[in-house]
Amino acid sequence: MEIVRANGTTITVIPEQREVISGRHKAFFTCSEWEILDYLYQRKGQVVPREDLVKAIWGPGEVVPTRTVDVHISNIRKKILVLKGARIDSIYGRGYRFVELTRI
Repeated sequence: MEIVRANGTTITVIPEQREVISGRHKAFFTCSEWEILDYLYQRKGQVVPREDLVKAIWGPGEVVPTRTVDVHISNIRKKILVLKGARIDSIYGRGYRFVELTRI
């Protein structure tokens, strides 16, 4: 799937390979990273509580250490940073929010 941004550049998303390409930059994601990124992207602009994220990715009743989620979010942030089209905000005490940048 190709996404054309406002400035005319293109991002190519290849879900089967968990890969995102922007210009010369490529980002590859692990299965968990991809699922988290997709879940947040589908709810872009909305604050997603950590508990909702854990239930959606690992299943209800699953005990996942807080640090596990933090590490995955950190890795995703590093990978999407070079794409310069989005970011993930931490909303203290509430969760995470995927934000698409309008100026790239």
